Amino acid sequence: MIDLALAFYLVFILPGRTLWHSTRKHDKPKRPLVTRYLRSVRDIGLTLLVLLFICWRNGYSAADIGIALPAAGAPLWCLIVAVLAMSALLIGSCLTSHKINDEKRAAMLENGRESGMPTNAAEMRLFLVLVLFIGAGWELLYRGFLLLALTPHIGTWGAVVASGLAYGAAHGYKNPKQITLSIISALLFAAGYALSGSLWWLMVIHIVLPLTGAISVYQLHKQEEANHALS
Repeated sequence: MIDLALAFYLVFILPGRTLWHSTRKHDKPKRPLVTRYLRSVRDIGLTLLVLLFICWRNGYSAADIGIALPAAGAPLWCLIVAVLAMSALLIGSCLTSHKINDEKRAAMLENGRESGMPTNAAEMRLFLVLVLFIGAGWELLYRGFLLLALTPHIGTWGAVVASGLAYGAAHGYKNPKQITLSIISALLFAAGYALSGSLWWLMVIHIVLPLTGAISVYQLHKQEEANHALS
């Protein structure tokens, strides 16, 4: 029963709450980034504790939720390709940020602030913790757990669709393009797990993509501060 309760929370309550808050007009100023980061870490951590209890209670193994160490075959090759691709992306982003023109820099900084990217050292340190919880925690919950819990009831691909729609909606609503891309990417991640049986490569991608964006915005912010100091 607790399995279905957690599945219900992940599929309906969490996405519904996020969509509700994202579509309402808020007069209150946004909370400081550090507060928002800490709340997210707390919420993901508590949900992971519930998952840990379910795994202990039901005797689920690491393989059951997709985190058995990939030793051969598709899981290993997917991990190798993901590590190489994400490493290249991260290094390339760090090396090219100084070549961005002023107009694009201003747009990226504005988008970064709107999406909650860190702009100082304290925020960056906490974001590094947050991105691990997001990349590993949500993969475990929305892919590893949901496909395990829902497949007996609606089949593998039904679970993939439910997981993808729920996680895409859990990103909130900004505009039609944003929520469509969120759902498509969530469906692809869920399908990737269903086909490979491993979460490790998806965790690498899920961690590095937001980390790359955060590092780029942070570097641009430092460059902007340096330019203001010289002017």
